[in-house]
Amino acid sequence: MRSNKAGLADLKRLHAAAQAAREADEARAKAQQKQTQAAPIASAADHQLFARMTQAVTPLNTDERTMHRAVSGQSTSDQLAQRRARAAGQAPEPKLALSDGFSAPTDEETELQWAAPGIGPDVQRQLRRAFWPISAHLDLHGLNSDQARSALVTFVAQSQSHGARCVRIVHGKGYGSQNGQPVLKSRVAQWLTQLPAVSAFASAPIAHGGHGALLVLIRLS
Repeated sequence: MRSNKAGLADLKRLHAAAQAAREADEARAKAQQKQTQAAPIASAADHQLFARMTQAVTPLNTDERTMHRAVSGQSTSDQLAQRRARAAGQAPEPKLALSDGFSAPTDEETELQWAAPGIGPDVQRQLRRAFWPISAHLDLHGLNSDQARSALVTFVAQSQSHGARCVRIVHGKGYGSQNGQPVLKSRVAQWLTQLPAVSAFASAPIAHGGHGALLVLIRLS
């Protein structure tokens, strides 16, 4: 009788172990099923959140996504030459083509002033008062138009490369020109407006040449 009882006990233990194993398998299967079902829900919630965050964003057009290289008008070799010259403390010969175009006639007493976009009127007032120390000057007396243009371009480029903030350019009053009319005065003013290195200019105060000269503010790079 004892052996039969021992056999029954062993069967019960095996049955209980098998039942426990089945329950454990079922529990794992249910947990995996819940995870699988939760994943799409989380994914849908993520999509909804992303849509809310980006609803105010306007997609770029194809043309807007295209990156354009700025055209400087200079070849790569010219730009490299200028960089090397600046590093050596020298300014290369500028290659800017300045146009004479149309310039209104000016007399010897006409006061000139100009400022690049973004430069306030206070800058011109300070120039007329010689607020900034004059670091260098260029005298164009005796030069014809072509010579004066070349000298002006070179002078402005060198002034910028050497950190000269304010310079003086003497264009004269035209006493030696035909009919006594100032030729370089209006042309110098027009050339200066075409040079990116120039921020503003104004007729100089009497102590610095008056209406026969300009004080020029150089944009330091």
